[in-house]
Amino acid sequence: MYRTAKATLIGEAIVRFSKTGDFELTVSKGPGITLLSLRQDAAFGEFNASFTNQHWSGPTAQAPQQLRGWLGLRDQLLRAPNQKTLRYVSGSERFQFRF
Repeated sequence: MYRTAKATLIGEAIVRFSKTGDFELTVSKGPGITLLSLRQDAAFGEFNASFTNQHWSGPTAQAPQQLRGWLGLRDQLLRAPNQKTLRYVSGSERFQFRF
């Protein structure tokens, strides 16, 4: 679940990590309906949100402010790889994962 004061997004999440720390997050609403995809390594990220038609790629240090919460997920998930629940707050954004 992703929540701000103006929007809530609930979907199924697939989270993948490589041995080198590459991260991939896909949020979908049923088979074949991808709402959001995020790919990221330590220095570069790619974000695509079909539900808002928002697309960005580039160095994570130069990411737009509105994507900083999403790009912070990689570090949060790396810190807690075996957690059943992860809650993360970034500014006015709230993320919650249940695995």
